[in-house]
Amino acid sequence: MLTTSRLNLLASVQSLPRDLRLLFLSLFLWTFGLGLYNYIWPLYLRDLQASPSDVGLVFSIGFLALALSMIPGGILANKYELKALLIIGWAMSIPPPLMYYFAKTWTDVIPGIILLQVSGFNIPAFNAYIAGAAERTKSASNFGITWASAPLGVVFSPIVGSALLNWISVRDIFILTFVFFSISTMVLFFIRPQPALESDAKSPRLEFPKSRREGTLLLYLTGAALAWSVAAPFIPLYFQDALSLGPSIILLLGALQSLGAGVFAIFLGRRADARSKGGTMALGLVLSSAGLIGVLLARNPLLSFPMVFLIGSARAPSLVGYSILSTVRKGASRAGQFGFYLTLESLGFVAGSYLGGILYTLNPTTMFYTTSTSFIALAVLAWLSFRTKPESSPSKLSGESEIARD
Repeated sequence: MLTTSRLNLLASVQSLPRDLRLLFLSLFLWTFGLGLYNYIWPLYLRDLQASPSDVGLVFSIGFLALALSMIPGGILANKYELKALLIIGWAMSIPPPLMYYFAKTWTDVIPGIILLQVSGFNIPAFNAYIAGAAERTKSASNFGITWASAPLGVVFSPIVGSALLNWISVRDIFILTFVFFSISTMVLFFIRPQPALESDAKSPRLEFPKSRREGTLLLYLTGAALAWSVAAPFIPLYFQDALSLGPSIILLLGALQSLGAGVFAIFLGRRADARSKGGTMALGLVLSSAGLIGVLLARNPLLSFPMVFLIGSARAPSLVGYSILSTVRKGASRAGQFGFYLTLESLGFVAGSYLGGILYTLNPTTMFYTTSTSFIALAVLAWLSFRTKPESSPSKLSGESEIARD
């Protein structure tokens, strides 16, 4: 049950350690800028003469660039100070909006999206920073609340973007995105440094799964990314093609989806700390699957609003998975595992978005059935695999028995 105390956003953010509050603010501002155009990005590509397959290709290229940056990002996060890596990555994301502004055809955006995604090389550092700054007994909730800033930033900005489209073009919105990306980078200068740990610097460059539990977690994260990206890039196209909705309404639907993502990231993170992590992950996947099928069956703009709120729960279970990853192995480095696991997860996004483009061209409804069915299968996997307490103690980051509780 979604109680008021669990969903009080202000109280949740205030409960974070100081540096995580600043990290929350920085990511919120960054995703606010992204959300000004994100949910109509496929429509913008279509305006630049891209077909649905071309849209899938653009997403795949971006995710491939992200995937290739994860292992180097994990290595860097083990060897160097984390704050500096965060600032460098954030700064790299500043030019792409200007590159989109000057694009004339859909192929012109490719250098920008590659740079934007490569800037995500610091995601292992981001996760390692959270793990280092989080309270030991609140690992999952600290991950969930901090990462919730991403979808929450995209709750409000699509509404602003929808209003702005009455006066300016999508192309002009990229200038505002540039401004927000710049401000969010400045916020990071106020967080405390987190030097590399000597034990991390001596850890293996790649941390491969060494137990059945770790292997299952890798399978889950990769599978969830693949399943979600089959549908996610093409939902705006479906709203335009099947429901004849305009960009302004699609942005509002996107805002509600992001609200769902933020709410479920916080709620499921707290639930995972208190109860079964596997059951919590399964719950999020089932809710998102119900939302996807609901949109497909309703075929009604009004009924789509509550359905897209449920769809927003799709990525929250993976945040719980990140918290498991940060504690699953004793002696593992803070970022070594994240580098390898996030690489495979990103490759799931590559394959899924490319497959989604093909499926959408053949039959737009196929992507909904594919993703929702996959989510149900992954829900069963998560529930069976992560509902029990691991036999070995968690990582050096969490000596308390409460963290090990699934």
